Amino acid sequence: MKPIIGVTSRFLEKDNNFVTRANYVNAVADSGGIPILLPVNAPDVSEELMKLVDGFIIPGGADVAPLFYGEQPYLKVSRTCRRNDEFEVALIHDAIRQKKPILGICRGIQVINVSFGGTLYQDIPTQAKSEICHYQDAAAKGEMTHSVTLEDDSYLFSILKQSKIDVNSYHHQAVREAAPGLRAVAFAPDGVIEAIENADGSVLGVQWHPEGLYTICDVHARLLKSFVERCRNR
Repeated sequence: MKPIIGVTSRFLEKDNNFVTRANYVNAVADSGGIPILLPVNAPDVSEELMKLVDGFIIPGGADVAPLFYGEQPYLKVSRTCRRNDEFEVALIHDAIRQKKPILGICRGIQVINVSFGGTLYQDIPTQAKSEICHYQDAAAKGEMTHSVTLEDDSYLFSILKQSKIDVNSYHHQAVREAAPGLRAVAFAPDGVIEAIENADGSVLGVQWHPEGLYTICDVHARLLKSFVERCRNR
């Protein structure tokens, strides 16, 4: 049977609407899973929602609110939504308790790190010494713009089978210090963390967008297919 993969839907307060980009849904379906959308809800229903799925994906979206990791916001922090943050953090902890695999993409890696007690760069150009552009034109999600180097002893390397890959990039925040229980396993040329994972790889976060690349690049297709397969075999 195909595994059921939950994908969280962002709440847009200004539109009073839930939003999930079709690329995430298509990527799950094309990788052998059945996608279902998990609209942002009260955190106290997260346990029951997690029982409905075999694993879940936290997609990209707004900035994670700095108060969630004990900081005040820098000037460059833009859209935040506490409702999204609280719901996704609750889902992460319920997924861990229920032993369901987690994949975080872009904002997703950041929410994972914060939920484990880690910190973020609120704005890479302001807080990190970097000559790499991490925020490319959002109209070109199928373009790979910088390289990422993987740790050879990581779970991520074991599924991608490459020490270096090329990725797309749409973020101005990033993991600053990996949280306890998580390990940084991929890095941009400027040292910015591009992937984190737990000891067995059941929690994995990547800073790039494989859902925008899997149709043109096998390495990103392998990332998504391996996640869906892990959900099937959990």
